[in-house]
Amino acid sequence: MSFRYIARSIVTVILLMFLTGCGSVRTPFPQPPINAVDLAVAGETVTKVRTAGDEVELLEERLTSIFEDGPQRTLAILQSDGHTVKPYLPPPVWSVLDFAVHPSGDISAILTTAREVRIVRLDPNGSIRSDQPFLDPAAATDPFFDYAGGIKDDTALQPALMHDAARLAPLGESLAVVLRTGRNAIVAYRLNPDASGAYRLSWRTLVEPGSSILGEGITSGSFDVFGQLENHLRIYVDVDTSARLAVGVINAPFLNFTFRAHSEYFSEPIAASTGVLLTRVATADGRRLGSTVIDTRERAELHGVRATPGGFVLVGRVLTELRSDGSGWDAFTASVGRDGTPGAYSVVDVDRGDVLFDVAALPSGRYLALGTTGYLQNPSGASISEAAQPLLVLLNSDGSLAQNLGYIGGARHNQLTTIAPLNGRWLLGGMINGPGTHSGDANRDLIVADGFLREGSELPVE
Repeated sequence: MSFRYIARSIVTVILLMFLTGCGSVRTPFPQPPINAVDLAVAGETVTKVRTAGDEVELLEERLTSIFEDGPQRTLAILQSDGHTVKPYLPPPVWSVLDFAVHPSGDISAILTTAREVRIVRLDPNGSIRSDQPFLDPAAATDPFFDYAGGIKDDTALQPALMHDAARLAPLGESLAVVLRTGRNAIVAYRLNPDASGAYRLSWRTLVEPGSSILGEGITSGSFDVFGQLENHLRIYVDVDTSARLAVGVINAPFLNFTFRAHSEYFSEPIAASTGVLLTRVATADGRRLGSTVIDTRERAELHGVRATPGGFVLVGRVLTELRSDGSGWDAFTASVGRDGTPGAYSVVDVDRGDVLFDVAALPSGRYLALGTTGYLQNPSGASISEAAQPLLVLLNSDGSLAQNLGYIGGARHNQLTTIAPLNGRWLLGGMINGPGTHSGDANRDLIVADGFLREGSELPVE
């Protein structure tokens, strides 16, 4: 065997080892085209859908009362017939919170208990490639600002008040993980896969310091329709094509102290008293690129952050007026440029109560946004009506309402919760026949919904 052959072989092996370490040599599994999508999910709702090529993955969720442990979600892979799914079920006592789809077709999922976190990587067929605990000893010593007491657990990787505060975003074959920890801090991480699909930590970045967070409850009722009792603990993330990770959190007066702790720790004064804080992080090295404040002026909830060609757009709802008939909530949109410059903030008022859960950018600069409309809420409480209609709207480039597309719902409470593109089409997910706050007070079985994922007919793709 010649020296030249041996040298060439060594170079080839080294190159393959390097590429494999970067997760770049795996050939995607061939995926058959998916026929017209029309998925019905009895007894559960669809909360998230994402696509990669011909792949479609979604989260199905069994609704739980405020007295039960949750969330109870199933990660599912849509089959080529467009009507059936292959599910991934977490181990006992673990909950699936979120997932990310990689260019290779692999899927990463994040699982939690009340205190622990683990990361699972699946191949495109749903077989487990790696399953590992996620550990962060540094989380126990992150800065904490005690303003009002509250509950914390220094050694946990989920907040003491809930364990639905872990989100993912794909970074090619790598993965961005964002957690709210037991000290209520928000921390972002980059994980890189090895040849087996197991993850190794690349960087860790403190997005927001820990601070006091108080619990919110209701005096009567059994179901939290919009997750409003925990919205002040939730985190929302997405990553754009310019390798910027965005992390959005709400500042809720008397419930959390996001603005105050941020101002003190980063020496960045914030004049607003309520609204959203969006922080951008460079995915290559974890550098904080800056934070942007969106002043909603009134009490608000954040329900979604999505990347756009020019930056990021945020959606949720805001209590614009305290009305005696319970119709004072409106949806809102806000945009932030790639460099962190605040863009337009718009209130979207369609019919009585409105909320937006998700949004998609169109090539024209306009948006498709979706949520719920026509509901009522106790003006002095958190009770939301059982009757509500799905909301699908076309928004102008500034986020203002251009057209209500008049999506038709079904019985009881209706929601459109998630949108994703698929080969020039739009997939819409949500639920019909859902409960209101008091639907299950006397009968737990009424806390139920029927989910769906289907193609939106004649939706703009401009």
